[in-house]
Amino acid sequence: MGKTLIAGIILSSLMLLIAVFGPLFAPHGPKDQVKIEYVVVEGGDSYVYAPPISPGKDGYPLGTDKDGYDILTKLLYGARYTILLSLGIAAARLAAGGLIGMLLGYFGKPTSKKSSGSSVWSVLNGIPTFLIVWLVMLGITMNPAASPIAMSLLLAGVLTLLGIPSIASTVREKTIVLRERQFVTAAEALGAGRWKVIGSHLLPHLKEAFLILLLQEVILVLSLFGQLALFHIFVGGTTEYFDPIEYHSRTNEWGGLIGQARGSFYANQWIFYSPLCAYVLLLISLHLLSKGLEKRYNRMFSNFSHL
Repeated sequence: MGKTLIAGIILSSLMLLIAVFGPLFAPHGPKDQVKIEYVVVEGGDSYVYAPPISPGKDGYPLGTDKDGYDILTKLLYGARYTILLSLGIAAARLAAGGLIGMLLGYFGKPTSKKSSGSSVWSVLNGIPTFLIVWLVMLGITMNPAASPIAMSLLLAGVLTLLGIPSIASTVREKTIVLRERQFVTAAEALGAGRWKVIGSHLLPHLKEAFLILLLQEVILVLSLFGQLALFHIFVGGTTEYFDPIEYHSRTNEWGGLIGQARGSFYANQWIFYSPLCAYVLLLISLHLLSKGLEKRYNRMFSNFSHL
């Protein structure tokens, strides 16, 4: 295995472990809050102890936010929404889109280059996903009555449906190429049924492409999480406070933590940069894993002898 793939596996595995077991290692409870205190010390001196607490001070490795909540704890609890939900959405997209794409590619007719640009899949792929999700979620994401899990599943459903056309189009094109290969035509000539050909010949030859597509879709979903967070649409719903107006993530999903901490870009910068670094590291780990697998598969297939 190449260095890129090894680094991707190590970092991605670490991120997955954090998503599954992160809350077990949280230094504080999710509702533990630093309160404002007036402290009097020996000699009569006094000072006000108030959040935000800077990183590394008083048992807060990454510090606290301005409300007194531990940032590391929020990251560990929010990882499951960031990582597991994006992985679930990508898997659902791939399962539905992959099946549709294979069926269209195998049973359908090849589309000519002149007409391919006007196909229904090209039209669907041309619709901006972010804009549709923003319009759908804008009116229901602020102070919703539904639970964070219900709101997360709703967002997951919308993102899954909007991602199916892109996957279907990609898999369809790959299937059209594969169905003309000699091993497929030979199987059909020997009497293999169409579903047998799909399950025993097409699917095994697409599994590497499916794995890379899965990782790319996870990266795309995470990017959408971040884009939506810039407009205060957070995974699991947004809590809006008034006077002053503030927006808070109900799930502590990493994109939401970045979005709600934009006001700390110039002051108390750790509140903004801590979730940003975690988010970027997650994207880098998935990118390394995707590129490493792609290089590995290219080397594997290039080593086959040709007659």
